[in-house]
Amino acid sequence: MGPDKGLRVVLSLFFKAVVGIPRIFHFETLDDPGFAILSGGERVLSRQVLGGLVRRVPLAGVRRLMKLTAPSVERDESHTISIDEHAIAKFTRKFNLRKGYHTIRNKHMKIEKITFAFHTGTRKLLSLIATRGHVGLKDIADKLLPSLRRRARGAQLRVVLDAGAAKNHGELFALADHKQQVTLVRVPRRPAYRKQWQRLSSNQWRELQEEGPYKAAPPKVVHVANTLMTLHDPRTKTQRNVRTVVVREKTKRGKERWHALWVFGDDDSDCWNLVQEFRTRQHHEQTYRVLLHDEHVDTASSGYDKKSPNPARPGFKQNAITLYSWTAALATHALDDFATTLPDAFRRAHPRTLRRWFLNTPANLFLGQGTLIVELKPRGMLETWTRLINHVNRAAFRIPWLGQRRLIISLETKALSQVRKLDLIRKHAR
Repeated sequence: MGPDKGLRVVLSLFFKAVVGIPRIFHFETLDDPGFAILSGGERVLSRQVLGGLVRRVPLAGVRRLMKLTAPSVERDESHTISIDEHAIAKFTRKFNLRKGYHTIRNKHMKIEKITFAFHTGTRKLLSLIATRGHVGLKDIADKLLPSLRRRARGAQLRVVLDAGAAKNHGELFALADHKQQVTLVRVPRRPAYRKQWQRLSSNQWRELQEEGPYKAAPPKVVHVANTLMTLHDPRTKTQRNVRTVVVREKTKRGKERWHALWVFGDDDSDCWNLVQEFRTRQHHEQTYRVLLHDEHVDTASSGYDKKSPNPARPGFKQNAITLYSWTAALATHALDDFATTLPDAFRRAHPRTLRRWFLNTPANLFLGQGTLIVELKPRGMLETWTRLINHVNRAAFRIPWLGQRRLIISLETKALSQVRKLDLIRKHAR
């Protein structure tokens, strides 16, 4: 695959996620000239051409792209990293794929997995691994963590894992036993565990109050206890005492809610601080929600080989599914960074909100010798648009894949006159 084709593939997938095109299939009827310019050509790639190029992209090139575009990790004493796997259902009947557990559908089925490492402080996806559906989180973490340690440059990694990592104690101990690592794992909800926690004495519990779900809501009462649980280590066939933080939440009606964390490598931190740190994992879940519903990452190209002569063992190729998922992650980062330049009401806004207010704006395009002039026709937010346009024009941004043409943005005459009226009104008000 030549460099021009590789660039077009990456640009097409990236702006597909930014604009919100659900599937490569929809490139069949996509003939917008603006999207053609964004994707690096005079015309939009057809679905057959784009799909074929995505499957032919070399894995080494995909890994190089990930290395060059991965967010940097700043120097710090510690980094809290959430690692979580997400299942992509595959409904093929022709190919015999290994089954895995799909948590949303609550059953074992044919799936493929994408696993992201997420920095809870910067809210950025740091790395990605695509695997077949039966691969466990321990095997995935063994591949992710060494590269994350190198990027952390000796800083402590504080790894946050969901209950799926706690199914196999041997794999969990192997993952958590590292001198420069603290591991927080949500304990599975099992009746035997809860009976054990209910036997804790009253002086082991500490009562706390949290803010309610809204401003006028009464505070929520929470009880926290620090204890030890004895777990069997199948590797050494011995028993190990593991620090356990148990949380009991009082509800308005019904039974109390019980949660617990296993803590490895940290015997000194306050219990409640550890609970709050684990809760930052929710940012990872929210980011994947954006990837799923706004960037359509579940429509990623299949990892199994559709041209395999043996449908019983079709094999697995990481290139297409990894490229598709990683470009969706890059689009999520770009939209999140764009939202930081907007008024406070749009901070952390979902991509579909940004599309509705800003990205899906009609415009006229004028392609010159060394310029691309975009005349926007916004429906509102004129002050914000003016500020953004002035920022882009002052930066003298040039489009690398369009012959280094300079991008010039302007407002249509009607909108420009409204902006001038607002300026006059503001001037007289002073």
